[in-house]
Amino acid sequence: MLHIFGVALAAILSLFGIVGVGIYFRRSGRFTHETESVLLRLTVDLLLPCLFIDRILKTDVFSNPQNLWLPPLAGFGMVGVAILIGLAAGLLPSKLTGLSTWKQRRTFAACVGILNYGFVPIPLVEALFPKDDHTMGVLIVQNLGVELSVWTIVLLTMKGKLDRHTWKHVFSPPTVAIIGAVTLNLLGNSRFVPETFHTQVAPCFDFVRMGIHILGGAGIPLSILMVGATFSEHFHRNEITQRWKTTLKIAWCSCLIRSVIMPAIFILLAVMIPCTLEIKRVLVVHGAMGSAIFPMVLAKHYGGDPKTAFDTILSNTFLSIITLPLWVAVGLILVGG
Repeated sequence: MLHIFGVALAAILSLFGIVGVGIYFRRSGRFTHETESVLLRLTVDLLLPCLFIDRILKTDVFSNPQNLWLPPLAGFGMVGVAILIGLAAGLLPSKLTGLSTWKQRRTFAACVGILNYGFVPIPLVEALFPKDDHTMGVLIVQNLGVELSVWTIVLLTMKGKLDRHTWKHVFSPPTVAIIGAVTLNLLGNSRFVPETFHTQVAPCFDFVRMGIHILGGAGIPLSILMVGATFSEHFHRNEITQRWKTTLKIAWCSCLIRSVIMPAIFILLAVMIPCTLEIKRVLVVHGAMGSAIFPMVLAKHYGGDPKTAFDTILSNTFLSIITLPLWVAVGLILVGG
């Protein structure tokens, strides 16, 4: 347990170190708004899809059908459960929660609902299971379920409605990359593809795989740098000082849900449900995550409350430096992984 905690803590601290570099680059003017916009599109449209394709194509974990259909369902479901808990917390008196309007309550529920499903779990799983591409494959397809939840139930919670324009986001480049890579993986490992294809034709395209691998390796570091830049943009000390009472109330509710209740629920599920070890591991890792950063962007552009989003996300994100390694260590011991 101490070994797992140590590995997880080291991985988290290294990631937050990169976040700190991103904050410094934004504050020093090296990361401008224009630069961030270009790098964001590069990351989402190219680097992350390459990362997902690279990791999926090198695993045979999908030979077990359960590893294909259950993780996306679990990813979607765990977001829904967290949102319901967040909405229930919003019904408590505002003296306890700091949430006085329905816009704040919806924003809070959306932000505690969407876990950090990419930037932290991927390098964490690589650190915990460096020679296990099965767990990484399951993590990425579970990310597909979380990604679909962002543009459906999370956006519905944030806005209070959905329109036809929001559905185009469902088929984002990362989503298409995951679906396409899984399809190629299944075809490549099927009995319908002759052995001569693998021995004579496939090696001719190794240079493509190598290029995808190199591009994918840049996806996570660049994403984490931009997380730091985003934090820096929203962090205004004077503004937080003026509303510190409300911030603390929102923070304790956020930390209770995202750093205590959700990890406990999904570790319990990982222990109880009959599924593969890879799925149990990913449930533990995802359940222990803090909130994602992206809902701050959603709050700004889709009718949420950006201040509530910032208070919600910042608080449990920093608390997760300690709680995440602890929950991961406990969870992996309980599931035997």
